[in-house]
Amino acid sequence: MASFKPRNILLFGATGNIGTYILQAILTARDEFDRIAIFTSQATAASKKDYLDDLKRTKNVEVLVGDVQDQDAVRKAYHGIDTVISALGRGAIASQIPLIRLADASPTVKWFLPSEYGTDIKYSPASAQEKPHQQKLKVRAFLENESPNEGVVSDLAYTYVVTGPYSDMYVHYAGNPIAGGWDVKAKKATLLGEDGNAKVSLTTMKE
Repeated sequence: MASFKPRNILLFGATGNIGTYILQAILTARDEFDRIAIFTSQATAASKKDYLDDLKRTKNVEVLVGDVQDQDAVRKAYHGIDTVISALGRGAIASQIPLIRLADASPTVKWFLPSEYGTDIKYSPASAQEKPHQQKLKVRAFLENESPNEGVVSDLAYTYVVTGPYSDMYVHYAGNPIAGGWDVKAKKATLLGEDGNAKVSLTTMKE
């Protein structure tokens, strides 16, 4: 991987909350890539047709329409791709395992980035109790060959992108204990952690 440079990228979840930002970041370096493709559902292809048509027309993005559970469609989408980025939402985290299995079997896919993009799921024992984290841990276990019943990943590099919580997602939770912050009208501050001294690393979705 030291000398590997991604040239042909496939993105799952490109129109979702974080996938949109990932795609835009990739497009800022469009000249660095030979191919940029996104895999989306029939429903999204219909509901976001104008947006997707614009991507094809102005950014030379390939829009591949199919079902992530259709192995033949995914296998076809992987043709000629060397890097797969997943930004699938919480409800589809577990579906990454067959996607990874197919990527490992692909003659061209070398690198897979599973959907993480948030709190470190191994930060503390409590993290493992959160349902989305449980699914992400299963995906990690498969990639790290700790799930023998799921099969073995033989020749696929992977990277976990852990960003910490997104500060811009908490803007709408002013005054809510889960977000902390200030309620100016009530002259009240909500501190995070047991004593207000707990450290937390935040980022924004755009970053």
